[in-house]
Amino acid sequence: MRVPPEPQAPSGSAGSAEVFRASRSYLYLKLIRWAGGQVMTLLGLVAALAFLHLVGSGQIEVLDKIPHRAIILRFMGWAEVIGIIGFVVQMPVSLFFVLLDWEMRWYIVTDRSLRIREGVRRVNEMTMTFANVQEVSIRQGPIERLFGISNLRVRTAGGGASASSGSQHGENEEKSGHIGYFRGVDNAPEIRDLILERLKRLRDAGLGDPDQRQAEIDEDGEATPAGLLDAAREMLAEARTLREAFGR
Repeated sequence: MRVPPEPQAPSGSAGSAEVFRASRSYLYLKLIRWAGGQVMTLLGLVAALAFLHLVGSGQIEVLDKIPHRAIILRFMGWAEVIGIIGFVVQMPVSLFFVLLDWEMRWYIVTDRSLRIREGVRRVNEMTMTFANVQEVSIRQGPIERLFGISNLRVRTAGGGASASSGSQHGENEEKSGHIGYFRGVDNAPEIRDLILERLKRLRDAGLGDPDQRQAEIDEDGEATPAGLLDAAREMLAEARTLREAFGR
């Protein structure tokens, strides 16, 4: 049951890791939702207890023709007690998990990749390399806008267009590791610009994923040596130079 400590930074240059956390406003929103759920549960419990009381007092004739009426009434009494105790006990426990869920959200960005960790009872950790990132977008509903927070969405290769394919497809992509969310952050534009700037710098340098530089996979599934790739890049650069010269 021990909660894991702060996650380690993903692959990247030393000193390039930047850590972001969910906003305190996100915690306030989760607390409001928790309180709303508790109120609805309490109303349902009160309605159930009122119904059981009316049945037990005979104001609603339901058990008059049922055998073993006394046993059923005793069971109903125990059900009332268990319901009240269960509601009282779950309140601090569920509140504790809400607070801990907010506290245990980590968003780490380096110059080569990013890592997202969230969850308490079930810890989910996702790592994405910038070589595979295809889309970085910000999503903000009216409630998030009211609290000044938003969700940063990062999609990697293979994710597809979940927005046009339905929410179920988007959930499957998130579970498969193609989509990650920086949930409840109050500086989503800053994080987006940081990711895009580092992604552009990485691609302009022609490095791609450093782990894939030594050998890349061709269409036949065979590894292509890095030296051959460098030679191909040089030939491409020379071909562009010649084309520009002929154009002039």
